[in-house]
Amino acid sequence: MRILIADDEAPARRKLVRFVRESAGVELVGEASSGAEALVLIASQRPDLVFLDVQMPDLDGIRVAELLAEREDAPRVIFVTAFDAHAVRAFELDALDYLLKPYDRERFDRSLARARSALAARPGETSAHIAELIARLRGDDRYARRLLIPDSDRSFYVPVRDLVRLEAQGNEVVVHARRGEYAVRATLESMEARLDPVQFARVHRSHLVNIDEIAEIRAWFHGDQKLVLRDGTEIGWSRRFAAKRPDLQR
Repeated sequence: MRILIADDEAPARRKLVRFVRESAGVELVGEASSGAEALVLIASQRPDLVFLDVQMPDLDGIRVAELLAEREDAPRVIFVTAFDAHAVRAFELDALDYLLKPYDRERFDRSLARARSALAARPGETSAHIAELIARLRGDDRYARRLLIPDSDRSFYVPVRDLVRLEAQGNEVVVHARRGEYAVRATLESMEARLDPVQFARVHRSHLVNIDEIAEIRAWFHGDQKLVLRDGTEIGWSRRFAAKRPDLQR
């Protein structure tokens, strides 16, 4: 499988290059730092797969994919971005996957495996897979993508992807985000109902955490466990709440 990487951020491009070069059965045929450069390299190198950043100078990744869609010999595309706002449009353009930064090696490997399967599949099978992904993304609209935080005489939004944990304190919920802490007049139960359970787990009567922020799970007293988050916070995980999320222990 011949792979091209297009990303205007050098560190992100180096990470992808390293992952690709460490993978078996693939060949890196080029790197681009802009949308226009990507189109030129795609025409000359004819890759099977392009890892395409959404936000790039000249032409963004969505526009590059739209131009590629007009070609019969277009390579397959996996979008790579720090933002999920264009996810539905990406899959409408027949993208194989949508790698959301920061991603790890395991997530990259899943995308690469998906690409291998798609390139080996019959066209009808791939189209059905894309339709399923679009439906799944649109179905997630029932959960919040951002929280409105009131602050004196103003309010502002905090994207859900930036949440680390939520903590009940009296009549308020303290929202611990990557860029600060904010007190909201609400109950933890109401917040839990607004957040996707695939991404957030109730681990204590006073704590709701972003699953991706869990760094370690440690054994504790009397069968309970302790969660260590990436920011160093330690939270007790009681057996009662652990029993409700067996998926987190596999």
